[in-house]
Amino acid sequence: MNSSLAWAVFLLTILVLGLVGYHFSLPTLRVISASTALAVAGYLSWYGLTYTGKSGGSLSGGFIAGVDALSKALFHALPGTDGWIAIAVLLVIGYRELEAWALHNQARSLDTSALAAGRADSNADDASGDDEDAVSDKADYDRLAAELKFRLPAVEVRAPAILPGGSRAGGLASIAEASGFAAGGLAGAIINFFGMLWPGPRRLRVRVWIEPATDKTSNKSNKSSKSRDRRVTVHLDDPRTGMSIATKTLAACDIDNAASGVAGYVARHIFTGDRTAPPWCTGAADGRDLAALLLARQVRSYPDLETEVCVARRRQIAILEGVTRSPQCAGVTRYELGQLYDLTNRHIMALLKHAVNRAQFPRFYRGRYRLAMSLEMIANAHSGVRIRKDDVEHFNLILEILWKCGVLKGERPVLGEPGSGDARLPDDLRKRLLKAAWKELLAVRWYLSLPMILWHSFWRRAERSILQPYWRLPYRQAFHDGVYAALMLVAVRRAEVERDRSPRRPRRARTSLRVATAITGDGMVFAQTLGIGSVLIKLDRRLRPVTTTLRTRHWYRRYRSRSWQAGYNLACAYAAVMQADAASEAGREPARLRTLTEQIVTCLEFAVCNPECEIERPGDWIGNDPDFSFLHSRRPDEKDDAWQAYEPFRKFLEIQKLRDYPSVPSPRSVWEIGQSCDAGQAGAAPAVLRDQQPGVRWPVDPAAS
Repeated sequence: MNSSLAWAVFLLTILVLGLVGYHFSLPTLRVISASTALAVAGYLSWYGLTYTGKSGGSLSGGFIAGVDALSKALFHALPGTDGWIAIAVLLVIGYRELEAWALHNQARSLDTSALAAGRADSNADDASGDDEDAVSDKADYDRLAAELKFRLPAVEVRAPAILPGGSRAGGLASIAEASGFAAGGLAGAIINFFGMLWPGPRRLRVRVWIEPATDKTSNKSNKSSKSRDRRVTVHLDDPRTGMSIATKTLAACDIDNAASGVAGYVARHIFTGDRTAPPWCTGAADGRDLAALLLARQVRSYPDLETEVCVARRRQIAILEGVTRSPQCAGVTRYELGQLYDLTNRHIMALLKHAVNRAQFPRFYRGRYRLAMSLEMIANAHSGVRIRKDDVEHFNLILEILWKCGVLKGERPVLGEPGSGDARLPDDLRKRLLKAAWKELLAVRWYLSLPMILWHSFWRRAERSILQPYWRLPYRQAFHDGVYAALMLVAVRRAEVERDRSPRRPRRARTSLRVATAITGDGMVFAQTLGIGSVLIKLDRRLRPVTTTLRTRHWYRRYRSRSWQAGYNLACAYAAVMQADAASEAGREPARLRTLTEQIVTCLEFAVCNPECEIERPGDWIGNDPDFSFLHSRRPDEKDDAWQAYEPFRKFLEIQKLRDYPSVPSPRSVWEIGQSCDAGQAGAAPAVLRDQQPGVRWPVDPAAS
């Protein structure tokens, strides 16, 4: 066996296993190491049987002869048994260091055993020494410890089950010592000894301490204020070495806020040392952004009144606005605030949050997707979105951010001056915004293509857990169909703005038209609008059952899609076609308008009835979407042919509101109930409903809603 070749293969194996330990987890390293060991053992057995002539024809003899040849090639001065011992020692020490290297690149596991074993300290030197206050402090500590055990997993902290001994070696030692055998104590000592030598997972132990209240008066108001204003100190250390990692004192108005603050602080420390955590999950040093996100999600409730939902959203916005002003805020927190802004018709502020995320976290693909859709909504001339004079400064800041990060090409765009009054986007700026949305959607689609998913899952460890669901074709195809439908929407908008140029053909137009045909039964509307009939094969224009449509699409099943995003984006695209055809007489025909409206309703029903739909209350999102504002923003006294043609959409929106808030009838349904009663009891039904819902102001006529 060639000595140089043996050392070269040995060093190459070490390099490959080191890269595996750097990029992958410990279980993956163990599997690859075991596979490598089996491959080497097989090769040595084959080599001993084929070339040495000392095997005697047996497999074990061939393996021994191969190992002897390897020891002579690696260590010329240590043949025979001494070479075997040297190889064994090198393998044990090398694999020990390899596991230590892999564990060093993994996140710390969370140890919450100190929370259950700890107690709230009391000040023994305090002159008051009130037992009631000590009991109150102990109750607050127990509640804080119990809250933390639920809040920490809520911010996606990896907290595996903790064994009673605190480590795997200690658990095995306790089992050996309690086995009842005579050598159980010796076996336990041996396991503990090797457990100390062998590397274990890095751990992070959490300790909390609630400062005792200084106000010990018997005044009830003081006691109530004392119970609300608390200071909590959180201490993080390494239980194996006892070394302190971080300490922070947090002030909170109550135990709930204190638990969220501690959870955010601990999560931030774990995310910073976790190579599998994407950068947009790590924010401020004290974790206040993650704590605010946790508090905002807890505000969510399921009340029956729409007004209470609006109040809850305003509370969420108030909580998140206090932390998103910092440039160190986590991207997921800004993303959540942008979604809430869209639900409250503050689309300019939502676009600002997505633009900041695009500049700081360009690989945050969900943020880029929402940025593209926000750009499309703002660039829609018929959406009703006006750049108010208070938002001109914010919009110029958005343009500056997008221009600096390369989303907007060419000269730096500017829209008017702050305080100059309401502004409308010029056509040139709308073209640039739509072009930017087009490129962002193409980038998202390319990022989630199968070759890029395979490459990023191997090379970028921080994105592996995010991309793992997209390995499956149904999950990947559903998001791709949504992107294709969004490209169709942006293409229709660009065709409306760029009248002097040929319409831009969307990527995979044939696939997009098949998705539209599968959902609505007709995709020729987009082919006629964009002039892409030349790319079409004969479309099977049939409306299929939902159970058939909600399946994965294959080459022999072309007219299927399980994507709720595709249904929603296609509804927006049909609305864009209606707006683009408004200038022509054929586009204003009542029959065509009603057909397009019915197709919009079909797409929306497909989206909201999809089992995988992620919209919590679709009626609120659809009602606040600027792409649909022209379908329901006009008043009933303007009844014309177009108003009558939009009736299916208004009925769908009213029904969806009843689905979202089932115990509260809509104002229109109350008015219809009153009209359906006879003349003597016309006001009876609404009066009864007013008594049942005293918090709602019921109009007499739907025109007032």
